[in-house]
Amino acid sequence: MRLWVDDFKFHLAKGLRCAGIALAAVAWASVLGAEAQQSADVRTLGLTVSAIVAVVIAQLFTGLPPSASVIGIVRSMERDIVTAARERAGGDSQRLQELVARISSVAAVRISRTGKVPSDRRAWLRALAGLATQG
Repeated sequence: MRLWVDDFKFHLAKGLRCAGIALAAVAWASVLGAEAQQSADVRTLGLTVSAIVAVVIAQLFTGLPPSASVIGIVRSMERDIVTAARERAGGDSQRLQELVARISSVAAVRISRTGKVPSDRRAWLRALAGLATQG
């Protein structure tokens, strides 16, 4: 799957979350303004400020998109990487650690160059494990 699809889904969810929080803040400010019997200008200013503050807070608490760090992508595949390395290591723990490091570095380079993660990650990681044992 291409990383831009994950980024699009991330930003869409982030936008929807911000819109929902802003709507809730505006409704809350509207009720407070109506209860306090403020004039329309003060109420409008309060609604605008509450919407802006809500969106800023939502943006601050939202993390980075999936493609912000290749390390984050590789880290999410760590279990599959260890499994592929274990198949090639033959029970040697030191060899296992070396293979995990090699597979992780090769995967990071491939992801950063192509900008996509293959749909069949396990088969792809097994192929990378084969490359790592050759080098």
